[in-house]
Amino acid sequence: MVNSTSGEGRIPTLHVEAESIPQAYFRAMKAVWENGLAIRTEYDRKNEAGDYIDPPSRDARVLIEVKDPFAQPRYPPISFCEIGAYLAEIMGAKDFRVLPMDRLKEALDGELSTQEWPYTYHQRLFAHPCDDGTTVDQMALAVERVARTPYTRRAIASTPVPHIDPHLKEDVPCLREVQLRCPEDAGGNLALNMNTMWRSRDLYKAWGDNVIAITFMQSTLARAIAEQSGREVRAGSYADYSASLHIYGQDFAAVGGSVERGLQSFFDSFDEETFVARSLTSEMAAEMLVLPQLRELLSERQREQWQFPPESVAIIERLIAGIESGEYTA
Repeated sequence: MVNSTSGEGRIPTLHVEAESIPQAYFRAMKAVWENGLAIRTEYDRKNEAGDYIDPPSRDARVLIEVKDPFAQPRYPPISFCEIGAYLAEIMGAKDFRVLPMDRLKEALDGELSTQEWPYTYHQRLFAHPCDDGTTVDQMALAVERVARTPYTRRAIASTPVPHIDPHLKEDVPCLREVQLRCPEDAGGNLALNMNTMWRSRDLYKAWGDNVIAITFMQSTLARAIAEQSGREVRAGSYADYSASLHIYGQDFAAVGGSVERGLQSFFDSFDEETFVARSLTSEMAAEMLVLPQLRELLSERQREQWQFPPESVAIIERLIAGIESGEYTA
């Protein structure tokens, strides 16, 4: 049942806590489906007569905490991307596609080609573009700050570029900010907590893949802080806040039921226990998905398609070697 806020003109605010990523995914789906506001989106389809053919989305402001993002099983049974390739993108393998600032400014008046990207999350966090063509590695500065002062609240990295993003026709960054916080645990070691802020998230088709990738980055940042601080650092809890966490109306039927039944078919197929039980451990996902997809990126066909520069190939090779050796937990 859709939340009664639809008659109040108010977007509901929800809070979800969970032990693991799959558990958080299920609970968020249930919370937004049962309590989200029915509201139109700019992606709702219309027929030739101009009438909507998709029902309104379900939408809410949602804070989700995953107490242990590396609790097993870690990978939800639903995914809408090649997660290995997405991990490579989050770690910077596709930053070369982003247009330099001067060319991006020129392209704002026209359409970007599929080979021309306005940003990647990694690029905005690790090489944030300045107007003069220089870049700032915000994450390196955040890691340095946390390593020096673990209790700081100032270790942040932001993605927005105000004189560029408002002019983008569609692809405005959803991820807005990342914050690193590093309290001590009971053993006196540091636990890297990561907070992220998002303007908009597709809960059904994107949230799970987003969180798998961003927490993989969290674990690599924990290692970087450990190296700089000389202390034991592990990946701690993960929390994200979405100003709009939504389930698109066009996806109501895609999960196996009629538009009228909506996502009820999802909950017919899964209760929380079953959803978590059908999830994959990191080891299973690495062997079945992540490593094969990373290796495929290095295939002759993919190299020809993407035209990876040497630095991108090196990123992918490091990911493969790190996961194979156990240095990285996928």
